[in-house]
Amino acid sequence: MIRFIIVFLGIVFIAACGDSDNSEPPAELIEFEQTLDVKKLWSVDAGGGVGQLFVKLYPLIVDNKIVITDRYGYVSAYDLKTGEKLWDTELDLTISGGVGGDSDHLVITTRNGHVVLLDSMGKLIWKVDASSEVLMPAQIAGNLIIIRSVDGRISALSLADGSEQWTYKRDVPALSLRGNSVPVLKQGYIFNGLDNGRLVTLDLLDGHTVFDIAVASPSGRSELERLVDIDGHAEIIKDTLYMSSYQGRIVSIDIRRGQLIWSRKLSTYSGVSYSGSGLFISDDKDSVWALDSSNGATLWKQEKLKARQITRPVSIKKSLVVADYEAYLHFLSPFDGHFQARIETDGSGVIVPPVEHNGRLYVITRNGQLSAFELESKN
Repeated sequence: MIRFIIVFLGIVFIAACGDSDNSEPPAELIEFEQTLDVKKLWSVDAGGGVGQLFVKLYPLIVDNKIVITDRYGYVSAYDLKTGEKLWDTELDLTISGGVGGDSDHLVITTRNGHVVLLDSMGKLIWKVDASSEVLMPAQIAGNLIIIRSVDGRISALSLADGSEQWTYKRDVPALSLRGNSVPVLKQGYIFNGLDNGRLVTLDLLDGHTVFDIAVASPSGRSELERLVDIDGHAEIIKDTLYMSSYQGRIVSIDIRRGQLIWSRKLSTYSGVSYSGSGLFISDDKDSVWALDSSNGATLWKQEKLKARQITRPVSIKKSLVVADYEAYLHFLSPFDGHFQARIETDGSGVIVPPVEHNGRLYVITRNGQLSAFELESKN
């Protein structure tokens, strides 16, 4: 109840101040000499997208195809090389978590708490109810499906019939960001950032807690000031976990011992990406940072995309790419952050980070356009 009261009051306040918007305007795009050629290989309309809703419908790339879904339950698969549609199916459900799965199974999650299992050609195998809405793709590990629901539960379902095998429950704070972090599976354990700023590690087989660490600690007087949600992408490289939080910290954690290696204060919604020996972050003001993964020191900071609602940086070849609210793709040097190239898609905006696979980039816009790109250096 408290959560909904706070959200309601916030909406009322914004409406009352609608004619005096003090938000920072999006940065204007600067001119620069392009040093990369970005070639569009193909583009298709793949359903209705998500419109202006804040719903991240992640795709799944597996077996030389990309599988995506729109908000309205239209699931479709496309050949990675040609963009040819391989199959489609309509679920008549409101989708909230995108597509998870493996070579043989696809898992779709919905606003009303349904978990749907399809075979590799989109045929329905089973549908079960979760405890609440699921906003992130499910993960398959052996004969288990791991889901994270908005009521604070991490659950393991049987791949055979969807029955619950175990569940972990943690209370959700009165106020949190809309979204959840995707559970990271490694060496028989589940690593997941929570809405209260903590990292929990669970045993995959039975769900018992292995360790529980504070990534960020609430501070301040108001609920808004004390919000320290972990919704972004995390990376595990060898035995080191890199994770971030909103209004909290970037941390490096030894997952063998559950011990903090280093931390630094930096706020982000979207999480971290690792490439080479660097960590790359889009912060909550839409600046792009490069940090040294060994100690968290700043390598560079690119501030010319502020307030453009950019995605998490994604590494492709010798470049980084972020997408923005106008569906521009911005390519930056991973060495110093200078702009290398820019290309526009359909103008509707991009909310899901681009996906790199075998040197190609796949991008889904808010209006449901799916495109493939390739990079070439200019001579």
